[in-house]
Amino acid sequence: MQRPTIKTIAQETGLSIATISKALKNSPQVRPETRAIVVAAAERVGYELNMHGVQLRTGKTYQVAAIMTAPGPKQQEWEGVEYAQLLSGISWALEESPYRVSLYAVRNFEESLATIRQIVSLKKADGIIVSGTRADDPRIRIMQDADFPFVTYGTTIHNDPHAYVDADNEQMIRRSVARLVERGHRRIALINPMADLSYAITRLDAYRGALDIAGLPFDPELVVHDRLTPAFGRESVLTMSRLADPPTAYICANEASALGAFSGFHERGLVHGRDAVINATDDLNVSQYFAPPITTYFLPINEPSELLGTYILRRMEGEPPQALQALIMPKLIERSDDRVIPKR
Repeated sequence: MQRPTIKTIAQETGLSIATISKALKNSPQVRPETRAIVVAAAERVGYELNMHGVQLRTGKTYQVAAIMTAPGPKQQEWEGVEYAQLLSGISWALEESPYRVSLYAVRNFEESLATIRQIVSLKKADGIIVSGTRADDPRIRIMQDADFPFVTYGTTIHNDPHAYVDADNEQMIRRSVARLVERGHRRIALINPMADLSYAITRLDAYRGALDIAGLPFDPELVVHDRLTPAFGRESVLTMSRLADPPTAYICANEASALGAFSGFHERGLVHGRDAVINATDDLNVSQYFAPPITTYFLPINEPSELLGTYILRRMEGEPPQALQALIMPKLIERSDDRVIPKR
């Protein structure tokens, strides 16, 4: 049986070979309804695009490299959103294009830097998506110096403008602190990510700014930085709850650390809503199942991940990076009043 070709689709649809070729390459010159007819006919006749031939003609790999930190075999602690959840949204955004996402799982920042150097120098992909941005990120300078298309999941502070997608960490923390202050809290703890991450710096600056607006002093003993695991959340509560003037509210950077904070409450005999409260920010909404459920700023992970996929497609088509920058404000889900209970 002869292998279906573009000519087979032309006979099936009555369209020209040129139109079908453009439609299969997702050309903007073809109307969406025409492309839908071509794709449906291609599926009926069992046509498969010869990507190897396309790659030889165009010099493209039709691969998007996703550089993401994956937990090592000895890392047993949950850290919230996993790379697979990000990949799902990115892959969904690329589905109607000829591009496919290739995962490059790395263990740390240094390995991601080496991986990006290799991809850029050897042109192993046509675009890169990378997360875990630093304030001044050398990976970004490498890609910008090579004029290599990329999008970051996270902002930077000192790098030249580039395409990015991120939660609006500044507004999220400012509003979170203001809400807790309005409910009577004067000692608010910040359980923050690793201090060298760009969004950790943004969150800390926003926290200090919100305290200043409220007329409250900044106490460095109420701020901690580390990997956002349950163990970190637990140890943070155990340490800060023993202060002479302990926090009455804890803002956790993700639900994994919030889960650990609950464990710390249990060990110290604290009751959520009576002695102190826990709030969180995250992309999974697991906290609706906590007992009691806690207030969170929730951003469904599919929103930023699909936008990452959309932005890398547009960046590879030559759209300027300044037009591809998005800060998404998560939704406040109030599951607790979170007011200070007066001491009797």
